[in-house]
Amino acid sequence: MSNIKIEGRNIGEGHPCFIIAEIGVNHNGDVDIAHKMIDAIADAGADCVKFQTFSASEFVNGDDEIYEYISQGKVVRESQLAMFTRLEINYGDFGKLLEHARQRGLVAFSTPTDPAAADLLEGLGVNAYKIGSDDLVYTPFLKYIGAKAKPVIISTGMADVDDIKRALDAFRSVGNDEIAILHCISLYPTPPEQANLNQIISLKEMFPDNVIGFSDHSEGITADLGATMLGAHIIEKHFTLDKNMQGPDQWFSMDPEELTDLVSNVRRLEASMGSASLTPTSGEVEMRRAARRSIVINRDLAAGYILSESDIRYQRPGDGLMPYEIDRVVGRALAQDLAANTLLSLDHLEGEG
Repeated sequence: MSNIKIEGRNIGEGHPCFIIAEIGVNHNGDVDIAHKMIDAIADAGADCVKFQTFSASEFVNGDDEIYEYISQGKVVRESQLAMFTRLEINYGDFGKLLEHARQRGLVAFSTPTDPAAADLLEGLGVNAYKIGSDDLVYTPFLKYIGAKAKPVIISTGMADVDDIKRALDAFRSVGNDEIAILHCISLYPTPPEQANLNQIISLKEMFPDNVIGFSDHSEGITADLGATMLGAHIIEKHFTLDKNMQGPDQWFSMDPEELTDLVSNVRRLEASMGSASLTPTSGEVEMRRAARRSIVINRDLAAGYILSESDIRYQRPGDGLMPYEIDRVVGRALAQDLAANTLLSLDHLEGEG
């Protein structure tokens, strides 16, 4: 299928681009900040807010793995376990976050990282799941999520074609083919020269039955507009209240003003795409009269006169005979007297041409 539906929203061919604001871990583990982010996302006009639901000790093995990132202009090095533990939201808070988002008119779901997180979200009534690039090859978990029979959105950062096909096979093995595929580059931020937006075209060609989108980690909105032009039906972008907040993803995420700008520009771009039919718009049909030229008699002429090109000029308005019709009139006799500046019509001529 080339369309999926989440909470009544149709996503795919023939529908507006579905814009997801990814809160991720930018709440810094503070549920009050998460609620403020929901309001800001709704105010910006996005379609969806996405969370991450995880227990750090479940997916990080010990303190030895060090993560390096930029926060508040400085390079920070700390253990992944310590960082993700600090960024957890209590599982008991997710129900109120989802309820708040829906009250603000947002579609709301999350990226779970383990079966317990997925079961929590299922119990809270989420209508879709997101699988991050890091778990695209975690096929036992993909099957677990797929068996819940909800639409799933997957990101493809770090993946090759075999990884993507393997993931789709895992979902299909449990009867789920409602899978959207997001082109993604797992670099934070993604440099423009590595965004590889043309992969969106490749994904659309290789997986025509799936909704294709773009999970973007670049700065600004250039890549997102390019992805929309190339046919991405989902845009996912990290969101923050303030780029200067402490945290690994804050500085390259979109702030409220930028998210508003993204939504506005995507909608304007969609409107600009218009029709592929090579016909003038209704407004252009009206403009023809004002902007095009007609065949005009350049001097007084008597009935019976045989027209030549020297008797004619081409001038606006364009509601007479068109210049390309000149061969229909040259060499024919006038059926009546004509004054200079008359827009010529076939009724002015004898015979048929």
